[in-house]
Amino acid sequence: MSDNFDHKVVVPSNGFTDRPNHLPMEGGALNAGYTPVDALCVISNILGSHGLVYGKDWWWIGFGTKISNFGPDPHYNINLSFKNVEHIAFLKLHNLFKNLEDMENV
Repeated sequence: MSDNFDHKVVVPSNGFTDRPNHLPMEGGALNAGYTPVDALCVISNILGSHGLVYGKDWWWIGFGTKISNFGPDPHYNINLSFKNVEHIAFLKLHNLFKNLEDMENV
């Protein structure tokens, strides 16, 4: 299915969530980290609010990790692919407006 989506992008989860990766107690049936899952949910919501349909307009490839250049904590990457390259702009606009809101609150 993902072969239909030629435009690949990697976005850092910390641009979409600040949820800690694990709860301070035991839990989680699959023992998955919460950070990348939370970020993917936010991304899905953003893209859906712009009319994009999962499996038709975009596809989630998987998660990855990368050491952040902006601090000691690693962040998780969300690997996505899009049918139309223009749709990637929705994620970039989200982060632009998020950064503007953060600047206003200083």
